[in-house]
Amino acid sequence: MSRKKKTILPAEWIDQIPTAPSVFKARVVSMAVILLCGLAWLGAEKGPLALNAFLTENPPIAALFAREGTAGALALCFHFFGAFSIVCVITGAVSLWRTKATYRLLRANLLIVYLLMGAYVYFTWTGAFSILAANDGKGLKIGGVDQDRVTILKLWWKVSWPALATVAYTAWLHLMTRSRSVYAAFTRETGEPLPGDVILEDLRTHGRDPRQRRSTYASAFTHVTIIIFIPLLMRLGGCVEAYKVPKGPGGNPVVAIVAKVKPQKPKKKNLTLRTDSAIILDIPDLDETEVDKMLEEESQDRYVAQANTGPTGKKTGKQGGGWPEGSDKYKFRFIRLDHGGVGWDDGMNETGADVNFMRFFAKATGFKKIAGKGESHSIALLKKYPADGFPPFVYLTGNSDMGRVSSRDAEILRNYCLNGGMLIADAGSARFHRSFQNFITRQVFPDKQLLDISDDDMLYQLPFGFPNGAPAFWGHGGRRALGMKHEGRWMVFYHPGDMNDAWKSPGYTKVTKEMRDAALQLGVNLVYYSFNQWDDAVAKARK
Repeated sequence: MSRKKKTILPAEWIDQIPTAPSVFKARVVSMAVILLCGLAWLGAEKGPLALNAFLTENPPIAALFAREGTAGALALCFHFFGAFSIVCVITGAVSLWRTKATYRLLRANLLIVYLLMGAYVYFTWTGAFSILAANDGKGLKIGGVDQDRVTILKLWWKVSWPALATVAYTAWLHLMTRSRSVYAAFTRETGEPLPGDVILEDLRTHGRDPRQRRSTYASAFTHVTIIIFIPLLMRLGGCVEAYKVPKGPGGNPVVAIVAKVKPQKPKKKNLTLRTDSAIILDIPDLDETEVDKMLEEESQDRYVAQANTGPTGKKTGKQGGGWPEGSDKYKFRFIRLDHGGVGWDDGMNETGADVNFMRFFAKATGFKKIAGKGESHSIALLKKYPADGFPPFVYLTGNSDMGRVSSRDAEILRNYCLNGGMLIADAGSARFHRSFQNFITRQVFPDKQLLDISDDDMLYQLPFGFPNGAPAFWGHGGRRALGMKHEGRWMVFYHPGDMNDAWKSPGYTKVTKEMRDAALQLGVNLVYYSFNQWDDAVAKARK
């Protein structure tokens, strides 16, 4: 007893599927196969040239591909593409004479496409990720730039998408050859719809339960959008508000100049030896030697503020302080960079470090307008700012290794710094210290080194004075602040001592009042310096 074959479509819809021979559709399939010749020929011609140019520019990768056989496998794929292009022309032309034999030849031709493109995609995938796994997991550079999973995936997509598009094109042809109207045009055999008809009609009508199918499609689309497209768009960039510094407060803000003072020493007593007294040999304790006392006094040095009135900024005189290129409708904003590593926003949430600093800045300088909270930016967003409205400074910190920053983002950060911006980096741990130094000297500025900032540098003079340079704080990677210069201007300031830890609200960190004040005052100096450099860069851009 024969059983009727079940389908996923209602019977009334199956009856509406055209099953009569369609010469037009058969000719479309034959011409589409001939067009595959052009795609295969492009791969055979352009592929070797692109591969050779890539390997010539990157000798270490050329050696890796030669050692693992990737270069030879890809070269073989390109040769097969060339041969297959000829096969496509012959198969497509012969299939214009519609017989069972030419029908089978068409289907065999399509299967070869799957095999060739699948092999090519596989070799490009293994080759691309072998670059990341080489050198004991450290990876190899491409064009002198370190790679990560994001950049490697982009590289693979760049060289593989034509093959994937060809596979999609071939899948459509495959469905057409498995439709009754095309099959009957070649074989003269009519009958019930074939699997190709069912699949095409199912896609068109959404099957036996259209509501459920539409819901499934909507759910899949929503998940793909949230998981893939939205993060990708956020990574590529978004809308930003141009940054403006204060044009002038119209007043005469009071700022404090810091001086380093030492605790007053008790007056030294002179001892007189009586001539008639017995001689006593008193050997002092090693913990109470004069040298230890001197060292203790040095370690107790503290910073105190001395009142000093005067306008803050470039503008002086009756108008008070400010920066000529700024705006009257300014708002002081604190922007931190999300690098994806652990603790990238340390201290900037419940501990309120960024808000505490903004409030101190307003109190110390007289510029009262501040943002209600700090902002977090991906590095890619720095590219969105206009030339006359970029952030004067951005802040970067972490508690462990930095996240994987792509070569594109590293280039964006480099251009931001070279064009007038200032990166203020702050180490929250010894691991971050090592990770950041590698990042800034190898990925962002491979042509520069971090330099020791002298104690008499302008960074330590206004608005607060630090005669002995930046306070050391915790010293996760040394006790001296470092930086990088470009055209006589500091574009990178790096503090290895976790400066922002002292900005946190009481209860989240144990610091003395003197240490907290010094950390906040140092931050004001850095922002003040970045505002001055911003004003110069914007004035130049507006000309």
